Amino acid sequence: MKHTWIQYTIIIAYFIFIFTKGIRRSRDIEDSDDFLVAGRNIGWFFLLCTMGATVIGGGASIGAIGRTYEWGILMLVVSSAWYIHFIFSGLFVAPYFRKEKLYTVAGYFGNRYGEQSRFVAFLLSVLFSVGMLGAQMVAFGKIITTMIPEVPYLWAVIVGGGMVILYSTAGGLLAVIHTDVFQFIILIAGFVVTLLLCVPDLITQASTLRTNISQEFFQIQGGKGWIFLITTFLAFLLGETFSPAYATRYCVGKDIKQTKKGLVGAGVFLAILFPLVLFFIALYARIHFPAIDPEQALPMTILRLNNPFVGGLIIAALMCAVMSSADSVLNSSTAIFVKDLFEKYIYKKRKRHPKELLIARSFSFVLGVFGIIMALILPNIIDLLLLTYNLWAPGIIVPVIYGVFSKHKSRSLNRLIFVTMVVSTLATVGYMTTGYQQTVQPSIVGLAVSCLIFIPGRWIQKMRSK
Repeated sequence: MKHTWIQYTIIIAYFIFIFTKGIRRSRDIEDSDDFLVAGRNIGWFFLLCTMGATVIGGGASIGAIGRTYEWGILMLVVSSAWYIHFIFSGLFVAPYFRKEKLYTVAGYFGNRYGEQSRFVAFLLSVLFSVGMLGAQMVAFGKIITTMIPEVPYLWAVIVGGGMVILYSTAGGLLAVIHTDVFQFIILIAGFVVTLLLCVPDLITQASTLRTNISQEFFQIQGGKGWIFLITTFLAFLLGETFSPAYATRYCVGKDIKQTKKGLVGAGVFLAILFPLVLFFIALYARIHFPAIDPEQALPMTILRLNNPFVGGLIIAALMCAVMSSADSVLNSSTAIFVKDLFEKYIYKKRKRHPKELLIARSFSFVLGVFGIIMALILPNIIDLLLLTYNLWAPGIIVPVIYGVFSKHKSRSLNRLIFVTMVVSTLATVGYMTTGYQQTVQPSIVGLAVSCLIFIPGRWIQKMRSK
């Protein structure tokens, strides 16, 4: 790309703007509620933007384009699942979280099913958060190494992750949400402009696509079979449903109406627009870069378009979006440790610890370091996300859905939920050691086990109560 100084100037200026904006918001933080749930005073538009900026992190941008580069239309269908669950959560789950003034998924389980289930949810939340944070660190590292090839991946992850830790530890969720508004608008604009720059070339190449690119790229099931399509779609759909980073945002709206409007709006808008935009950008990369690391498809496309202004803007926005997603995961992880570990098992007093804000920031720093380590161990975004989804969904989905749509409470139900969570999670881990996960995602097997335990168990309980 010519005039790289323009590109780097835009990147640095935009980064300084977002970073400064976030740090300035840290002055509004007076207690741990401001740090963890933004004072529960966020309107629907800000909520829509922060949900969008959170989901469009490394996985849903660089990772999604990279996998679309490999899978074609199959990934377009699969990735829509990332956004559809916002609609269900916004209508049914988030209102419960907001009404009860919860902080975490584990807090929901403790409120609804008791302490045993809460502890299992806490452990699963920790695993999910570290995996998601690692995926964002991987994305940050790959952006930097593509833009500046002289920087090794190791140092790219460490430097990028270090900035994420500093930003999140200072600002908390209040700062993250306010910067997310700018990031989301710039991201959507940047991706749309990138697509428009690709369109003339795609039209020119249209007649040769079928001969230069494999037929599987244009098949819905991508040559991998319908079972793979369906189970991978469900893995993406269920894997992020009720995830800790989103669950924290269920709690921050001004009221239930604002919460519903923000979440449902984000789901509808992104499901309709974003997968389609990413597909055509990935197709452009597949035509011009047939033999690259798939997760470099987006940065390489931006560089080839040879527009330093657009290139600098979209890459800067991507870097900050990755930071936003990582910040969100760090924030929710901090809420998990403060509310579900420190207050519940260590401090054990009804009143808050006088230094709870300092404790929250300390947890944020330590968890950020764990995220960097995870990114170095497994440097593939989608693989890391799928591993995270597989460990999360089986033990969480059925209990949350049942709890939202049923008001029944009893000790026997609490025991059944606990057994369902433990057995389904162990079954998933066991299945992951076999060679069949390439056909059926482990989370789907685990979810099936969860249903096979809970549904008959609940039926037996009802029969005994008559």
